[in-house]
Amino acid sequence: MPFVKLRCNRHVEVPPPAVKGIDGVQHITALGVTLSHNFSMTKHIDTVMAGCARTLYDLRTLRAHGMPQACLQMVFQSTALAKLLYASPAWWGFANASEKNRLEAFLRRAGKSGYYIDDSLPTVAALCEQVDEQLFRSIKYKPTHPLRPLLPPEPSTPYCTRLRLQNYELPSKINNTDKCNFMYRVLYKDCFCF
Repeated sequence: MPFVKLRCNRHVEVPPPAVKGIDGVQHITALGVTLSHNFSMTKHIDTVMAGCARTLYDLRTLRAHGMPQACLQMVFQSTALAKLLYASPAWWGFANASEKNRLEAFLRRAGKSGYYIDDSLPTVAALCEQVDEQLFRSIKYKPTHPLRPLLPPEPSTPYCTRLRLQNYELPSKINNTDKCNFMYRVLYKDCFCF
């Protein structure tokens, strides 16, 4: 929704004009990711956390019935962790700090319960970054990948100032919404610290 600036430095959302026969919605779920009209991921993370909490309850039930610890860890990784990381390149950049902290707290709680045991115990942020890198490599090295046309062109300069993970032209004008986008995150990862 566009914003209108008032004289007292407050912004008020002005809804777009109504279109006959089309109802406006606040949230929409597409391929399992709940998208909000203001790019907030709160609704999506609430849904994911509810599903993960149900999975922890199920794992406690399985433990009470005698399932071995190694099997519980495998079930956790294939259900709750997969639910947590599902489509993360699409939504991770739009999640705010408190939402990311909720996800990290869930993973710590699962670790304390013994369901998530890994040598390095990576955080949700590290796991999402790993998924981003895997997707970017897939886009970069597969010429038939459907997201390949979204890559910017490679620069035509004959010199190289420093070694980077990627060799694409970076757009000069970026807004805050673009900074949350998957392509921005992977292209600018080695250029800026944010």
